[in-house]
Amino acid sequence: MRVLLADDHAIVREGLRAVLSSQADIEICAETSDGEQALESIRAMRPDVAVLDIQMPGLTGIEIARKVNEEGVLTSIVLLSMHKEEGFVQAAVEAGVAGYVVKEDAARELIDAVRAAARGDVFLSPRIAGSVVSALRRGPPAKTPRLTPRERDVVRLLSQGLTSKEIGAHLKVTAKTIDGHRAAIMDKLGIRSVAGLVKYAIRNHLTGIDD
Repeated sequence: MRVLLADDHAIVREGLRAVLSSQADIEICAETSDGEQALESIRAMRPDVAVLDIQMPGLTGIEIARKVNEEGVLTSIVLLSMHKEEGFVQAAVEAGVAGYVVKEDAARELIDAVRAAARGDVFLSPRIAGSVVSALRRGPPAKTPRLTPRERDVVRLLSQGLTSKEIGAHLKVTAKTIDGHRAAIMDKLGIRSVAGLVKYAIRNHLTGIDD
């Protein structure tokens, strides 16, 4: 199976590569240190599985998983994370990931997670099983307005401190269009300030900033 690796720490990628390359049925087809590069590589190369750090420059692993699933790209996503908190796990599951592996357990769990993802199964680290059970017991969360992929991109870039002009250049639209998106997003979410949008981005894991 062809696997893409994405982590912004070279020493971590080296360790992951060593673990996965030890298996005869796994081929590392690409590596990257940036979320946006990872997404472009997934789109171009269509690997069987992408192993992504949950927090990277550019795009988070959760946001990449959302985009891959929305676009119908047949690549299964396995997230690596230091976070065991329920909010991260729930956001990852809702984004459609096929695996969630706690980094400290990656050496013994990653191979199983990649193989499960390639089969179309879901693998969750035993350490986070309690978080999943707690979420299921509470039932589905209250519905909140869903942003479109473009609106999420705008929120993510705003949270990084970019101006409307800079965001427009990045997304290849005018600053006026970005201002329109921002107004629509604030109205949809009931948020009245850019600071509020930044908090929303952090809570929904659209940015690499820790809450």
